Amino acid sequence: MERSDLPEVRVLLKDVADNTDSMALDIYFTEPSGNRFATCLVAERHGEVVGVVGGVGLNLTLAGLGVSDMEIARRIRLLDFLAVRPADRGAGLGTLLTTTLLDQFLGDGARLAVTYLAPGRHELVPVYTGWGWTIGLRGAGLPIQIGSDPLVIGDEPALRTAWKALAPGVRATSLPGIRVPVVTGAA
Repeated sequence: MERSDLPEVRVLLKDVADNTDSMALDIYFTEPSGNRFATCLVAERHGEVVGVVGGVGLNLTLAGLGVSDMEIARRIRLLDFLAVRPADRGAGLGTLLTTTLLDQFLGDGARLAVTYLAPGRHELVPVYTGWGWTIGLRGAGLPIQIGSDPLVIGDEPALRTAWKALAPGVRATSLPGIRVPVVTGAA
């Protein structure tokens, strides 16, 4: 994405997010840095932006994890946003954008992709499950093992957390003393 694409990108994002004016999109224009892992791709037709997808390294800094925040950001990526112009939906553009982004994540060493589905966006569930994502219950978050201890990410009450393994060995498994499956092998 180039800065000149920003006005058209914001128009697309208004259709899928409530806070597009305040979205922190500057991370996608900052010079590459080892701890951001930000990538934004646009699809254009006849010089117009018709689709956009963006993702960043998961920002998780907690004391005592035993895994550095930079390593977490490198291995676990957040699909931050995806938008396709309404007239271009249903033609596979969202699939192409998402697949390309996930391929880039994998090439950069990521092992797990995570995203959050906004409240009321029930139509996204079959889309993401069709792409091979696992979608959790609203507000449940995603139990994930980072270092020696599992923790829950994305447990905001209104959101549904979805995840997709990008590398072999990343899977949901039972751990002793924990009653829900925990994603292991990501970090």
